[in-house]
Amino acid sequence: MSECELTLNSEPPPASLGHVQRMLGSLHERDFRLFWTGETTSQVGTAVAEVVLPLIGVRVLHAGTFAIASLTAAAWLPWVLFGLVAGAWVDRFSRRSVMIVCDLISLLLFTSIAAAYWLKSLTISQLLLAAMLAGIVSVFFKAAFQAFIPTLIGKRELMDGNAKLQASAAFSQVSGPGIGGAIAQFFGVVPGVLLNAASFAVSGICLLRIRTTEPESRKPRAKRKITHEIKEGLQFLLNDPFLRPLAAYTAVISLGVSGADSLMIVFLVRTVGVTASVTGIVLALMGIGGLFGAVIATRLVRLYGSARAMLICRVLLAFALLVPLTTRGAGLIFSAGWIIVTAGIAAGNVISLAFRQARCPSRMLGRISASYYTLTYSCMAFGAVLAGLLGTFIGVRPALWIIGGILASASIILFFSPIRHVHDLPAPSDDYITT
Repeated sequence: MSECELTLNSEPPPASLGHVQRMLGSLHERDFRLFWTGETTSQVGTAVAEVVLPLIGVRVLHAGTFAIASLTAAAWLPWVLFGLVAGAWVDRFSRRSVMIVCDLISLLLFTSIAAAYWLKSLTISQLLLAAMLAGIVSVFFKAAFQAFIPTLIGKRELMDGNAKLQASAAFSQVSGPGIGGAIAQFFGVVPGVLLNAASFAVSGICLLRIRTTEPESRKPRAKRKITHEIKEGLQFLLNDPFLRPLAAYTAVISLGVSGADSLMIVFLVRTVGVTASVTGIVLALMGIGGLFGAVIATRLVRLYGSARAMLICRVLLAFALLVPLTTRGAGLIFSAGWIIVTAGIAAGNVISLAFRQARCPSRMLGRISASYYTLTYSCMAFGAVLAGLLGTFIGVRPALWIIGGILASASIILFFSPIRHVHDLPAPSDDYITT
């Protein structure tokens, strides 16, 4: 059975599996264990860099506000410019090789920042250029990363494997900023950059040790126009009755999440009036919601079926409307609404990703994933701008009410889609796959 024929269902693992193997799930597979280790390390390093790079701009280079904001924008802009092209190129070559090359380039980019600092030649222009190039490399890596997972694990473990990767992402978002802040406080900002560089080295070494070979169809194909391949991936995504509403829904929540994230610190510090330390604690607790959601995703699917579990996760987004009610003292409890939101998003992401990997033809998975993420990350950039404008002209709390309303209403897209009428998200038929 090929990867594109994988099915997404709520069946438990076979009883014949050993107890330890059932506990480990996808981690009992050597190659996936290597993949997970490398990716988890890299994600923590990236989360550290998200704190350290702006600190270099502020403390070392004394850059202005716009330049510091541009460091963040550099992470999303490459998706708008290169996302679709990256997906087509990833489908032309070995996805593992693409990821190894991306890790090597990222290692060199972040090492160059430390070298320039030690040579006293680091400038804000170099920092911005390195951030932009790292963002471009990340586009190609992520497109290959999503398409490579079905090669490593069997059909019954797609959900479990994605849940573990989503948990790693949530863990990095909780731990990375704290690690980055501590490193900057006690050792300076440059060691944080080197830690990120080292994390790419670990990721690359883990990928090199993977023994799984990719099917012949993933090797370079006959010459075809890249625009034709991009169009083919987009058409598959937009014509599929299940993937299309999922993509639209994800775009809307990405807009809302990006908007809320861009306002959250300002809201807590300036509007609510809590201290920086309390703000850090609140943000860390919010991140724990994502970790919890990743852990419970598989269980939700087994209890309710993948389609119904998806709808349950998405209803949780309505708790975003509690966040604008947050005040000092006991009123901080309303900020817990965002913990529930992040739990719902993380669990839903696990289910959605596993379904997309099972639904899409293997030969097109890179293009379809890149199309999906190009739409998503473009909306994240727009959401940050929208929230900034709303916060400036009507105030931060009213802006959060609007953003919360967007998140709460996003589930309407799924309720008016075929997803509402099925128990499990369906795998394609053989005829569907070959079209």
